[in-house]
Amino acid sequence: MPVIGAIELKQTVHDLFTLLGATGDEVQRLQDHLVGSNLVGHDSHGVRVIPDYVHMIRGGDIVLGADLEIVTESPTHAVLDGNWGVGQLMGWRAAQLAIEKAKQGTLSAVSLRNCSHIGRLGEYTQMIADQGLVGFVTVNGHGGAQGVAPWGGLERRLSVNPMSYAVPASDGVLMIDISPTVVAAGKVAVKALRGEPVPEGWIVDSEGRSTTDANALNGPPPGSLIPVGGHKGFALGLIVDILSGALSGGGCSRSDADRWGNATFILAINPEAFVGQQQFETEVREFLDYVKSSRPAPGFTEVLIPGEPENREKERRMKEGIFVEDRTWDTITEIRDELKSDP
Repeated sequence: MPVIGAIELKQTVHDLFTLLGATGDEVQRLQDHLVGSNLVGHDSHGVRVIPDYVHMIRGGDIVLGADLEIVTESPTHAVLDGNWGVGQLMGWRAAQLAIEKAKQGTLSAVSLRNCSHIGRLGEYTQMIADQGLVGFVTVNGHGGAQGVAPWGGLERRLSVNPMSYAVPASDGVLMIDISPTVVAAGKVAVKALRGEPVPEGWIVDSEGRSTTDANALNGPPPGSLIPVGGHKGFALGLIVDILSGALSGGGCSRSDADRWGNATFILAINPEAFVGQQQFETEVREFLDYVKSSRPAPGFTEVLIPGEPENREKERRMKEGIFVEDRTWDTITEIRDELKSDP
């Protein structure tokens, strides 16, 4: 696998999407988000998705230059329509609106529909927490992209339905970005690209049998991701689908969905309106320090708070570079060279 520096990788993303006709704002968001995801170790949401995005742009499923539209709005909420524009830009703008509204009052809730894939949710909750607010974000597959069978079922009925939250502390941020499945679909895709088996317990085949074959997830016939904790993960997936799809008007998972994207729910809470910013952030820091003070269990050297592994991985990859699968890099460079040669 090639090892590529973050600056070079950002330039590659910039060149490719500029050649495709993306606007300056779209290019900026794509290069920052995709390479940023690789830097923190979330390769599933990094440059691996570029070939998929190119296919969606060419097929009209991602609309370059689309405007974000306000459907309904009040001082504390908004329903937005992304008009199937670049998800990373629409998601960023929706989070910015949530921040503005929460800072003016106590909290805000923003829903976004008709939006393509917005990528790694942790980026949006991190930006909310960086402004001193508590952030919570969920997405579904906009009715499609189903890859999870319900607990007790064999046929896919839910998308991965991830969620993220971030909380400001006095000298940092607690951030978690998870799916209610044992693993995100993108991590299985990375294993398939690398020709590696997946660990036991990640996925099942079309008959519900545990398998380590990464290709069994999409088949044919398709298998399924496994809800984490069985019925508990299934229950979390249901509420994420409802918050994301039903509140936004984008729709929950259904049999007649003809397009996939990310219907989105964003919640921002202003601690200043409750107990004051300083008291809240101090309480969170003291709490996290207390949790981390636990003696490490056998096989561990310390207790890590969610977000710490990503921060450390980013420091390492900034110095050592980003590993990209041969198949991914070859496809990206082929697309770039093809676009450059077009008259």
